[in-house]
Amino acid sequence: MNSNLFIGMIYFRKVLFLLIIFSFLEYKSQSKIHDIDSLQTEAFGRLLRNGDFKKIILQERKYLEVARKQNYKKGKIRGNINIAYALTVFKKNKTSLDFLEIAKKELDKDQDNNLLEYLYFVYGVNYNSLHMHSQAIRSFDVAFEYAQRIEDKKTREKRLYNIYDWKRNSFQVLGMMDSVYSNEKKCMQSPMPMLFITIANRHFQKQNIDSAEFFINKANDLLLVKEIPIEGKANVLRAFGKLNIKKKHYDKALSYLFNSLKITSKANLRKRNLESYELISEAYKGLNDKEKEQEFVLKYSQLRDSLRTEEENVTNIVIEKILDEELKKEKGNKYYFYYIIISILIMSIVAIYLIRDELKKRVKLKDFLIDQKVQESQELRKKLSNVHDELIQLVKNSDPSFMNCFRELYPEFCNNLTSKYNHLTLNDLRLCAFIKLNFSNKQIADYDHISLRTVESKKYRLRKKLELPKEIDFNKWILEH
Repeated sequence: MNSNLFIGMIYFRKVLFLLIIFSFLEYKSQSKIHDIDSLQTEAFGRLLRNGDFKKIILQERKYLEVARKQNYKKGKIRGNINIAYALTVFKKNKTSLDFLEIAKKELDKDQDNNLLEYLYFVYGVNYNSLHMHSQAIRSFDVAFEYAQRIEDKKTREKRLYNIYDWKRNSFQVLGMMDSVYSNEKKCMQSPMPMLFITIANRHFQKQNIDSAEFFINKANDLLLVKEIPIEGKANVLRAFGKLNIKKKHYDKALSYLFNSLKITSKANLRKRNLESYELISEAYKGLNDKEKEQEFVLKYSQLRDSLRTEEENVTNIVIEKILDEELKKEKGNKYYFYYIIISILIMSIVAIYLIRDELKKRVKLKDFLIDQKVQESQELRKKLSNVHDELIQLVKNSDPSFMNCFRELYPEFCNNLTSKYNHLTLNDLRLCAFIKLNFSNKQIADYDHISLRTVESKKYRLRKKLELPKEIDFNKWILEH
């Protein structure tokens, strides 16, 4: 009997040991799952606000691998959707849609309102990015249905606000202003900077500058009281840049715009870069800086064409996918099948025609802009040449208006000299003007009716007044100043 009791105790200890090991492993597994959830929500949100989208993609790939090893389905689904969302910011819509398809296949076997809402919301963001706004609204409507079923009130309201905000944008592009105003009213409960900036842009179109400034300031106020993504700060800076262009404060506008561009370039927000390039070229146009204006017009054109080409390629794929899905639904109907095939052919022909026509228009517009810039440059060079000839003629005729005309042609040169060397006389400035016009000593002597020796003496005295070191070429210094 004692022997049986001893054997039973040994057996009981083994079972207890196995239960402890099993419980430990289960706890460790649950702990890892909790870590994945935390990283895919809280860490993701923090990186999103900071605009660190590249890090989001790198981190989510790591979390996906952990979720796969743990066979944690929700972690895999959420990871794919998070990556898809980050890719929309980079305008990598095709890859983004591929990740959404992976998530959708997993979700088809499950019913999770949080993840289903998130999935269709990111589909909507992709379609909005591709300018397929009707399709975007349909996806947002599906997301809205799932969002209403989310039990947590705070999460539900946040998701609904995001849907209202994006639908507002699509409705505006489609010109459905009643729907725009309806969604704007809902967004006012928890506004983001872009809401007020959009309203400000409508006031810009109506030339209501004061009203536009009011809403831009409201957008800026949000940066102080809410956790706004870094893109929101860039949007506000760009809005202030546009406001100052309207006010003709071009230097101030450029300061705002370059600060905005610095943020969006770092985050690789190419669509926002495009908007900044256009406004920067407009500001330089206001400053009459043709070279800088042309530089940013070219940057704008190149980026715009690149984005459009990418959008067209992805749009064609999306259209084909949508048509394929419709085809599967109706494959039992023979006549409907033929109808779809014919429709695809017609749409393809029309699409090819429209794309070719659009490309021709772009080429013509690009050629026109280039020709226009070349013509402007030639006219400017011709004008400068004529003015230069007129100045020389004024000198030859000893015309007293020479210095006034020279100041108009070289205002920066004159201002720099008078501000740094305020002790220079009118004769000193006149000699500087002759040198700036690249006159030789002989020409200066002839035009000023003095001897060559006097010219050299004048140059020597002027050089001393300017306190130039001996090793510096005086004529070269004047020409480059």
